[in-house]
Amino acid sequence: MNNTTRMLAVFLASLVLSTTIVSAQSITAALSSELCGIVNNIRAIVGILALALFLIGGVMYAVGHFLPTSLDYRKSLLGWATAMITGGVIGLIVVLLAPFIVGLVTGLGQTAAGSSINLLSC
Repeated sequence: MNNTTRMLAVFLASLVLSTTIVSAQSITAALSSELCGIVNNIRAIVGILALALFLIGGVMYAVGHFLPTSLDYRKSLLGWATAMITGGVIGLIVVLLAPFIVGLVTGLGQTAAGSSINLLSC
């Protein structure tokens, strides 16, 4: 092989490699954008549901302590109320951890594409 064909082969190889890196970065940016949209939807929906679970669970817990006369009914009402409040706490944990999980996933993709990790991308 002469020098011209070697230089052409090196140029084509570097062009393919740079195109792969650019496309990986654009895929990572698109993935990050989509995941951030999902995180924002999760924040809106789960936040409202967690608040509703806290309110309904709190009312059921209060009613369970003074209204029912049957012990079985009181136990089941208090169990439902506790489960609702626990569900609200789990929902708030999901809302708080979702941006970090998305940042971790997109950060791993950015590291593979050659960028730095950004844990708070949303």
